Amino acid sequence: MQESDALNDGCLDGQVHHGHGHAHLVGRVRTHHAGHRHDEPMGPEEAVKSLLILGQVALSAGDYESAVEAYGGALEIEPTNETALYNLGSLYARGLDVGQDYVEAARLFHQVELSGNERARKLCGKCLFDYVDGNLDAKKPSDLYAEVAVFVSRVYSEATSPKQEVNNALYAIASTYLNRGSYAEAAKVLRASAEFGGDGFAQYYLGKLYNAGAGLDRSDLAALYWLDCAVDNGAADIARADRDALLDAYRQTLTDSEFCGMMASLVAWCEAGSPDVPTSPDKAERWRDLL
Repeated sequence: MQESDALNDGCLDGQVHHGHGHAHLVGRVRTHHAGHRHDEPMGPEEAVKSLLILGQVALSAGDYESAVEAYGGALEIEPTNETALYNLGSLYARGLDVGQDYVEAARLFHQVELSGNERARKLCGKCLFDYVDGNLDAKKPSDLYAEVAVFVSRVYSEATSPKQEVNNALYAIASTYLNRGSYAEAAKVLRASAEFGGDGFAQYYLGKLYNAGAGLDRSDLAALYWLDCAVDNGAADIARADRDALLDAYRQTLTDSEFCGMMASLVAWCEAGSPDVPTSPDKAERWRDLL
């Protein structure tokens, strides 16, 4: 996923944050007419336009504090103003005069995305990736799943199926890693979705990585476990053939005693858990039936 110009070169057309008082800017503005000054009433629409202009001028001058105040004031008056939402999201993503906050940036971009703005959608996705990528090595799959669940709850508050939204988010991150050839990172993200989200497609691709030894120590037993899970969790169309091929390969290349030994190992993993397979009593029974 490439970094957008909005994150490199500033903001599109005017966005910043809230939290600053701007009531003094709404209602009256100092103007000049016929060589003298007088106060003139200003309506909300005019006030927003003025604040957006102030924000853009501040951005051009590199005065991010004033830009934040101006765009924040615009959002106080008009919370759905796309210019203010977009540019405030950019400032949060870049950490300019506000603490860098990818979740808040994504929340603001998503509000623009809802109107069909494709650029905002891509920036929202970039914020998600950067949010996870920063210290991925230090995260366990369980922590990763919980972290993305927080992201989803704040950014996609309208989601009717939060669990599926979390799995979608994890899948999008994993896809980016896979496209980069970063298989170890992809495997960790897929594991979070496969184990804690119960997502069949994540289970399928995790099984494929185990089978190929890509980003993980190769383990056909672990591959068999995850492919079998995928069959049970909505990915049967793509997972069943690979699962059955692994089982057939075991049966054709191993003696009966060796085959039973392999299945017994898988039963033990499912009963006690292992680095590659979580504790799963139901699956232990499934493999015990093949002994």
